[in-house]
Amino acid sequence: MIKIFCLYFQALDEVYKKPMYSTDYVEKLYNGFKKHCKTDFEFICYSDTPVKADKVIPLPKDSVIKRHWHKLKFFDKEFTGDGDIIVLDIDQVVVNDITEMVNYPVSDNELVSYTKWWTSNKENIPINGGWYKFKAGSLKFVHDKYMSNPEKWQTHYFNNRTVHYKYYGEQNFVYDTVVENGGKVTTMPSKWASKYDMDEFNGAKIIHNAGVDK
Repeated sequence: MIKIFCLYFQALDEVYKKPMYSTDYVEKLYNGFKKHCKTDFEFICYSDTPVKADKVIPLPKDSVIKRHWHKLKFFDKEFTGDGDIIVLDIDQVVVNDITEMVNYPVSDNELVSYTKWWTSNKENIPINGGWYKFKAGSLKFVHDKYMSNPEKWQTHYFNNRTVHYKYYGEQNFVYDTVVENGGKVTTMPSKWASKYDMDEFNGAKIIHNAGVDK
């Protein structure tokens, strides 16, 4: 059975001083998979708040780990257990049969994602951190490198001006670490994922909110 992980936390938006996302985002994502996925899966949320999922794992409320950097816990096999792992951002909605994406083949030492749309800068990473698929434990070096100095890495990409917001850059870290360790990075067909405000969703299986500055 494939394990689908997501992260929910009651972080405050820096501008509006209120939670960035409600628990409804998790519920809609969960319901979308239940409706549009024909393969067996377990939907697991790492959360500091009660949410709708097959399983909820308590997220520590007091930690040096900030915001979405908690996602790197999913690269630790001792946390996830065996099997194929999919890691999702919650600001997505499943709109069509997603079985083909869920079952997309993945090998040891490989990261499967989908492409991003918010920059044409060829020097930037080619993946979208909203979807990772990998075999449990095969990319443990991502977790280990981060945990060697989490406070350094979660501001690294802001400090070197790769990203424009503090505590962003988690997907940059994942991509860079997989590549530097000789891992394979694969992107699925771009038509399967679409930005939420694009005019047409033809062929899309999942819609991803644009997010900040995207």
